[in-house]
Amino acid sequence: MIDIIKRFCIAVALGLCIGILFLGTQTAKAEEKNNVLQVDEQSLIWPTVGEVSDTFGTREGKHFGIDIAAVEGTPVVSAADGMVSKSYYSDTYGEVVFIEHENGYETVYAHLHDRFVSEGQAIEGGSQLGTVGNTGRSQGNHLHFEVHDGSWNIDKSEAIDPLFVLSEKDSDRYAALSLDSAYENDTEDSEAVYVMSNLPGMGKAGDQERNVVGQPVKMVESGDTLWSISQLYDTSIEELMEWNGLSDESIIVGDLLIVDQ
Repeated sequence: MIDIIKRFCIAVALGLCIGILFLGTQTAKAEEKNNVLQVDEQSLIWPTVGEVSDTFGTREGKHFGIDIAAVEGTPVVSAADGMVSKSYYSDTYGEVVFIEHENGYETVYAHLHDRFVSEGQAIEGGSQLGTVGNTGRSQGNHLHFEVHDGSWNIDKSEAIDPLFVLSEKDSDRYAALSLDSAYENDTEDSEAVYVMSNLPGMGKAGDQERNVVGQPVKMVESGDTLWSISQLYDTSIEELMEWNGLSDESIIVGDLLIVDQ
């Protein structure tokens, strides 16, 4: 009887060791994959301009993308060249577009206000495919953006964190700003007008939203000062204040500053 108990205990201990080793290997592989993605594949254009209001893996692990809060009507662009695999209305995603890319990724753009592309259509990275909205199962205007390392499926088993593959280049972060026509709005309804001061990175340039399109801009990062930014872009503090409508030298992380004219 004692031998049986000993053998049982040894078997349990071996099982636990194997389980821990397996989990450690899987975790290491996941971390390695994320590191590779961060280093080698940060190539996707940001699909819109706004504040990341929710990240991947929240809601008890059931949030399979990121949410980017923005004003209704803000342009949404394709993250890369590809083909529209789906474009329709969903009870959950609302107005949604799926795009398959040559690298095997499939990206998802959900809760759109408008869709401008149709299934089977070829689309270039940075081309507008719709606008930010609040359709489907959504609370407030935002873009829900997903990236799948393979084809999208109902379980979203191939979903990866978009922040691992989105570019850090300013030209890719603010591609949507190049779409002049998206900012033309004659209405006096303040909730419908594209007001840049409502978006992080647009904080103090609120009265110059039309001028910022096509101009060099910089997102304020931790540790930045007007002096350091002026040195980086070979300009002056006074010019930066004038271009961005600043009354003093205080700046906020996340603000988008015009750095040349």
